Amino acid sequence: MRVDYSGRVGSTEYAPGDVIHFPEGPFVGVCGVVREVDIRNAELRIDFSEGLTHREGNVLRERRHQLTVGFDEVELL
Repeated sequence: MRVDYSGRVGSTEYAPGDVIHFPEGPFVGVCGVVREVDIRNAELRIDFSEGLTHREGNVLRERRHQLTVGFDEVELL
């Protein structure tokens, strides 16, 4: 049993910090990190990066994205 941020108790296999991947669809093979779990709507808020981290001047850069997905769209790694 996990508790979401609203204090509601529910059962889910996902928790913030988990690494997930898309097994099919337009994001097939993309991995991300779970940031929030919405048990009530069966959704995850995930972060993932695109491409390689590279240096611009003295700063490391990467393209980061956030996405909301359904529990049924991703799998745990």
